[in-house]
Amino acid sequence: MNPSADKKRIEVRRGRFLLYGFLLWTLWVIFYSIIFKFQVGVSWFVALFVSAENYYIFALLSIGIWFVCRQIPYGRLPVPIFVFIHFILAMLCSALWLFLTYGVWYLQSGEEIFEAVQITKIIGWQFLFGMITYLLLAGIFYTIIYYKHYREEELREAELKLLTRDAELKALKLQVNPHFLFNSLNSINALVTENPQLARRMIARLSELLRIALESHEKLLVPLREELEFVHTYLEIERIRFGERLAYEEQVDQRLLTQPFPAMLLQPLVENAVKHGIVSSRRGGRIKLRIERSTEGINCSVGNTLPEEVGIEGEANQGGMGLSNIRQRLERLYEGDYGFGIDRSNPQWFEVTLTLPLRSEA
Repeated sequence: MNPSADKKRIEVRRGRFLLYGFLLWTLWVIFYSIIFKFQVGVSWFVALFVSAENYYIFALLSIGIWFVCRQIPYGRLPVPIFVFIHFILAMLCSALWLFLTYGVWYLQSGEEIFEAVQITKIIGWQFLFGMITYLLLAGIFYTIIYYKHYREEELREAELKLLTRDAELKALKLQVNPHFLFNSLNSINALVTENPQLARRMIARLSELLRIALESHEKLLVPLREELEFVHTYLEIERIRFGERLAYEEQVDQRLLTQPFPAMLLQPLVENAVKHGIVSSRRGGRIKLRIERSTEGINCSVGNTLPEEVGIEGEANQGGMGLSNIRQRLERLYEGDYGFGIDRSNPQWFEVTLTLPLRSEA
């Protein structure tokens, strides 16, 4: 946040508030001048002049009423005491208003002004009018204060919800890191004695994989291009282990490469496909990643062949921690505004489909 920009915004809001207040008081001055004109019978000029003096003085007093309302918030005191305090303050405020008003008139015209306006005829209803004005202002100010506190509470709740969601997403994301690391180390361990050269290549690719994972550690969304780079690096490691047994096909709409995408979402899907479509098959299998744009948003699917020796029973059990983690992350990130499905129409093919909303480019 920029402190100077925040200060400027506060000054602009304060200036706008004062301008609106002045305009409202001016309307009230005009309204009161009409009443004064017909009540006393003076000219329009005198009525407007007297009304302006009266209520621009009250406008200054309203600043004090604002501070009183902030110091005595509604709900802190019992209602009878709250009402009694404001009733007494309304009387004091009205008396002070009349004292200042007639004091200004006296300084301008001397004692003659009291004869001209026939003070004994109007001071009673003026005092009542002053009390009503105080109570009306207090009601308006309490409404403003309540609305302001309500908005602040809404913002605090929204910030807390966002922080909680981010913490949950990061915790779920961190569950993935040790998972793929454990599997990768197992793959390296299998090659250390059989093919040390391939093991060294695998360690180098794993180092690259960890570098990418660490760079995106605090990010919930990354450009799709970065997410695909992570998947490609992971697949390079698995290709070292499985060789031609792992066939991979990818169809990605190039227009989506800069679109924000949940970090480390594709890798566990691809890893799940490797685990159930390649590891379990002596002949290997095929994995297909497809990402395209539609009217609903970003359509993404990761599918894999199922070994004949596994069949439908194995298909039903495919998923586990990986898919559960993904569903939880999507729910917290998009709050229901997403699609998640599993296609089991083909007994020898397992496919996970996702529909994610489009976001502004990262």
